[in-house]
Amino acid sequence: RIFTDLLQSDNKIHPYFPDIGVAENMEDLQQQAMQGLTVGYKEGLVLLDAVLTTITGREEAIAALPMSGPVVARDVPAALFFTFAFFAVNWGLRLCVVEPIVSCTLKMKRPKVRKFAQSVMEAIFYSTFTYIGIVVVPIQPWVWPSVNWWVGFTDGGHEIMRADIRCYYLMYIARYLQMAMSVVLEPKRKDFFEMLLHHVVTVVVTSLSFLYGWNRVGVVTMLLLDPADVPLHLAKVCKYIYESTRRRIWQTLADRFFELFAIAFFITRLVMYTYVTSSAFFEGYVPDENGKSNVPHPGLFGWTCAASLIVLWFLQLYWFALILRVAMRLLSGKDVEDVRSDDEQDGGSTPPLKDKGPDGSRLLPAIPVVLVFCRQAWVAYRGGVTLEALQAEVKVLCSGLVTVLVGGSAAGRDLSSSAPDIARDSAVFIVFTIVLFSLNWGFRWLVVEPLARGTLHLAPSPLSKFAQSAMEAVNYGSFMLIGIGVVPTQEWVWPSSQWWKGFSDGGHEILRADLRCYYLLYIARYYQAILSVLFEAKRKDFVEMLVHHVVTVTVIYISYVYGWNRVGVVIMVIFDPADVPLHVAKLCKYIAEATKGRWWQFVADRLFEVFAIVFLLTRFVLFGYVCWSAHIEATEYFPKGLAEWTCVGLLYTLFALQIYWFFLILKVALKLLRGHAAEDPRSDDEDEAPKATKKNQ
Repeated sequence: RIFTDLLQSDNKIHPYFPDIGVAENMEDLQQQAMQGLTVGYKEGLVLLDAVLTTITGREEAIAALPMSGPVVARDVPAALFFTFAFFAVNWGLRLCVVEPIVSCTLKMKRPKVRKFAQSVMEAIFYSTFTYIGIVVVPIQPWVWPSVNWWVGFTDGGHEIMRADIRCYYLMYIARYLQMAMSVVLEPKRKDFFEMLLHHVVTVVVTSLSFLYGWNRVGVVTMLLLDPADVPLHLAKVCKYIYESTRRRIWQTLADRFFELFAIAFFITRLVMYTYVTSSAFFEGYVPDENGKSNVPHPGLFGWTCAASLIVLWFLQLYWFALILRVAMRLLSGKDVEDVRSDDEQDGGSTPPLKDKGPDGSRLLPAIPVVLVFCRQAWVAYRGGVTLEALQAEVKVLCSGLVTVLVGGSAAGRDLSSSAPDIARDSAVFIVFTIVLFSLNWGFRWLVVEPLARGTLHLAPSPLSKFAQSAMEAVNYGSFMLIGIGVVPTQEWVWPSSQWWKGFSDGGHEILRADLRCYYLLYIARYYQAILSVLFEAKRKDFVEMLVHHVVTVTVIYISYVYGWNRVGVVIMVIFDPADVPLHVAKLCKYIAEATKGRWWQFVADRLFEVFAIVFLLTRFVLFGYVCWSAHIEATEYFPKGLAEWTCVGLLYTLFALQIYWFFLILKVALKLLRGHAAEDPRSDDEDEAPKATKKNQ
C-alpha cells in the first residue's frame, strides 16, 4: 500500500496506476486485503496458463496471448501470490522431503543436512527458471539485435508485455523476494551480506524495469543470471555426498560440475552481462547521427535501473575472484572447495580463515556512502550533464594533467582554467571513483593475489594484507608523483601568505585544468578508500582510518567548493610521501615471514625508519605549519565564516589523528632500538592468533 501510494503521488511517473482507494478503518483494510489475495490468486493462475501455453509450443495459442502494461493493483497481488507459493514450496520440500530422506540415507550431521537440502532446492529453482527463460525469452521479436531493446522507447509501448513475459517477470521478482527472506533463515555463510545485497538489488532493478518499461533488457538480464548457478549447486550436492560416502566418483563429478559452472559464469555473467550493461549506457543513451538518443531523458527510475546494473556487475566481479581461487586449487591438484558459502562457524576439519572480511556492523557505514554517491549522480543528471560533455571534460582534465607532468610549468601556462561546476564535477567524480575502485580491486584480485599466492604461498590473512599493501604502495606512490609534478608549478605555492592573499576579492576558486584533475582524482581516491576499508580485513584502527578518510573527503570537498583549494593541494601533496615507504616496508615484512629471509626483514626495518622520519617532517612539522597558517595567518587577510571555520576544525581533526599514529610509530621505534624487528601496531587484524597478540603486547 505504501509503495502504491508513493507511485500515485505523482501521476506523471507512469500511466498504469489506477486509484484503488485508501482504507479508512480496519474493516476496509481487511476487505482490501481479501480482495488483493483473490486478485493475486486468479491473476497468478492466468499467467501460469500463459507460460504453459508457450512451453507447449502451439504457435496459434502463443500469438493469441493477451498483451498488457503493468497494473499495480493487479500485478502486486500476483507477485505476492507467487512469493508465498515459492516460499511454501521451497521450505515445504526442504523440511518435509529432502532433509528427512538425506538424514536417513547419507547420515550427515544437521548443519550438512541443511546445506545439502538448500543446494538441492537451489538447483531445482535455478534449473526451472533457466528452462522457462530459454523457452519464453528467445521467441520475443525484439530479443536481438540489442539495439531493439531501446529503439522506440521514447515513443511508448515498451511497457506492454505479453502474458508469458509478464508471468516470467513476476515469478522472478517473487523468487528473489522469497530468497531474500530465506537467506536470513539459512545457515550463515561467509558472503551473507553480499548475497542479501544481491537479492535486494535484483528485486529493486527487476521491479523498476518492469514498471518503467525496461522489461526488454530486464528479461535478458534475468535469463543470463540463472544458468551458471545450476552446475554450481549440483557440484555442491555431489561434494556433500562425497563427504558422507567417501566415494571418489562424487568428488570427480563435483570438480567437473564446478568447471562447467566457471565456464558458464564467465560467459554469461562476465562477457554477456558486461555487454548488456554497456548497451544500457551506450546504445540507450548515445545520440545517433540525427542527435537523438533512444532514452534521452531516463529520469530517476531509469538512472536507478542503470546504477543497479552496475552494482550487480561489481558483485559478479567479486564472485569471479572467488571462483578463480577455487580454480587455482583445482589446477594444483586439490579438491574443489566452496570458498564462498561455508558456514562462518563450520564444524568441519578445515580451520576457519582468520581473514573473515567485513561483518554487518562494518557494512552499515556503506549505506550513507552509497547514498552520497547516488546523490552526486542525481546532481549531475539534474544539471544536464550529457555523455558527450562528460567525455570532453574528462579528456580536458586528463590531457592537462599529462601536459604538466611531461612538460613542466612552462607547458601548463596555456592550459584552460575554470571555477567549480557542481553538476559537471560530480559527473567527473563518479567516473574517477568507479575507475579507481575497479583498478584497485581488479589488480588485487586478478594480478597481485594470484602472483603472491603462487610465489610466496601465503596464508589467506597475510595474502589479503600483502595485496592491500601492494595496492596502497602503488596508489600513494602514484599520487605522490602527480602531486610533486603538479603543485610546485603553481605560481602561488610559496610563501604561504599567497594561499590567502586576495581571497576576499574572489578568484581563488579558479583552477587550472591539471590542478582540477588532481583535486577530483584525489577526492575520488579517498571516496573509494572509504568503501574499500569496509571490505578489508578489520584492523585495530578501523574507526580511526574510517574517520580519517571521511574527514579527508569532507575537507577536500569544502576547500574545493569554497576556494580553499590552494591550501588544499598543499595538504594533499604533503600527506602522501610518508605512506610509500610504510607500505613497501610491509611488503618486505610479509616476504620475510614467507621466505624466512633476514635480508627482507632488514630492508623492512630500514624502510620503517625512513617512514618515521618522513612522517615526522611532513605530517607533524609541515602539516602543523599548514594548520597554523589556516588558523592564524589566514585571519590577517579575511574574516572567517562557517565554511572557513569548518575547514579549520577538520584540519585540526586530521592533525589529532596524525598525533595518534605518531605515538604508534614511536612504539615501533622503541622496539627497533631494543633490537627487535619492526611490527605494524596499527594495522594487524583484530582477530590475530592469541599467541601473536600476547607476544606483541
